[in-house]
Amino acid sequence: MELKDVYLWLKSIRGISNKTIQKIENEVGNIKKLFDFSDKEIYHLKNINLNIKQNIVKYKSHSYLDNIKEKLHKENINYICIHDEKYPNNLKNIYDAPSILYYKGNVNIINNGLNLAMVGSRKPTRYGISCAKTISNQLSEMGINIVSGLAIGIDSYSHVGCLNGVGKTIAVLGSSVHNPLPKQNIYLSNEILENDGVLISEYGVDSYVIPSNFSNRNRIISGISEGVIVVEAAKKSGALITVEFALDQGKNVFAIPGNINSDMSKGCHKIIKEGAKLVENIEDIIDEYNINSIKDKNIGKNYANISLNEDCIKIINLIKHKGCLQIDEICDYIGMEIKYVNTILNELELYDLVIETNNKTYSLNI
Repeated sequence: MELKDVYLWLKSIRGISNKTIQKIENEVGNIKKLFDFSDKEIYHLKNINLNIKQNIVKYKSHSYLDNIKEKLHKENINYICIHDEKYPNNLKNIYDAPSILYYKGNVNIINNGLNLAMVGSRKPTRYGISCAKTISNQLSEMGINIVSGLAIGIDSYSHVGCLNGVGKTIAVLGSSVHNPLPKQNIYLSNEILENDGVLISEYGVDSYVIPSNFSNRNRIISGISEGVIVVEAAKKSGALITVEFALDQGKNVFAIPGNINSDMSKGCHKIIKEGAKLVENIEDIIDEYNINSIKDKNIGKNYANISLNEDCIKIINLIKHKGCLQIDEICDYIGMEIKYVNTILNELELYDLVIETNNKTYSLNI
């Protein structure tokens, strides 16, 4: 019997956690021996709940294990245990490391490149969407893998941005990999697999999907990554749970600033005040890693390639100089009527050069 099969067997038994497996392993040494223990020897295990011992005895059979493996085979799901060579190196030493991981796709990419996590709001603004897609794409073009949770919002746009680059994207699920949630992102999960990415989860095919799964998976998102980038988050956003895990694991934390009047910026501004590195461009991120400088690389929009009139250029330069501006402020600075300014802003939005963040406030699309 392979070592990973013992972990598969134990983790499928109700009530057995990663910590329980570690306790058993600490006591018996070679955990593969457990499958050959007598019922009496199992009941003599120390510091293990009686109900768990009873379940181990009840499900200690090759037929039970073979049934689990058959279910995984039918769904084309692979699995690795914490001692496998393919198991993510960065994940092995975190607190409560998953004893076993289920996956679909190319799991080798996790150990063969730089992984950066991107997380944020499930209800992002247009500004947040633009940041997530642009920054993930630029990082991907440098061969960096993007890790996220396949959730609606910033997670999804981070995966999408990466798919449009050359890097690979890694989706960490709070459900089984044969049942990617939310259902709206099944197409995206398939696209990740078609582009040599990977879906991973610590939950098997018979696991219940409960709310705590999605907060628990955040420790894996940060655990397999070298750093976490928060794109947009409210003050009590779930994305900040990932930040807490990242700090506990000694990972870099980055945050993209936003409009001071937007609730979706409060979380990012909070962690910037607490020490997260403020990100204006990807140079701020890659400076923390051993990556060749891209200062000479043309990042962002190339306005010279688009035919714009003088008034359009004036407004672009104004926003670039002043940052986010409301339409009334633009009118005052430029000295134009609001009707004309509104027409220009609509044109610039069509060119994807500016975005409306909220309440007729505009910023450059990075």
